[in-house]
Amino acid sequence: MSYKVDGHEITVNFPVDSISINKNSIAFTDKKGKKLQTFSQRTEALNFMKWLVSASK
Repeated sequence: MSYKVDGHEITVNFPVDSISINKNSIAFTDKKGKKLQTFSQRTEALNFMKWLVSASK
């Protein structure tokens, strides 16, 4: 699945094993390995984290 923000597409290969958030960055481990995604605003990072959690169910 993919998530779009500010014209960029973030591809996530479910299932997601772990998620960690630090200010504007989200680190997560999906089927293909570890990834780090940095956002310009904290609200964007939080929205992405919520999407990760809800989409993985």
